[in-house]
Amino acid sequence: MIEDKWQRGERRIITIIEKFTTYKNWISFMQLSIEAKIEHQTLTNYIDLLIKKGLITEYRGKNKSRLFCISGHHDDIEYNEKFRIFTQKDSMSKEEAYEELSKIYQLGIDNLYHKC
Repeated sequence: MIEDKWQRGERRIITIIEKFTTYKNWISFMQLSIEAKIEHQTLTNYIDLLIKKGLITEYRGKNKSRLFCISGHHDDIEYNEKFRIFTQKDSMSKEEAYEELSKIYQLGIDNLYHKC
């Protein structure tokens, strides 16, 4: 019974993180806590286990915030973040942004961008 509850919690957390990863975004610990409706200490235990299993990746953001995505997607998310910065803040054209990013990232066979 306890194992089933634990597995359901893991699946719920992975599903939420997958949703954000699909939209090329990291999810913060606080957002994950709200979405999953799990208290912080229990969520921390789930996250630590999922990181150890290699299912999710953690990134420490500015001001030490904890951000998560499905493992293997972090370069793809960074690519999209940099693309938005280049085209919105730096006022590059899409072509210029693609050219600049192609020096750093390559599209893999998994249809995700990875650092060269």
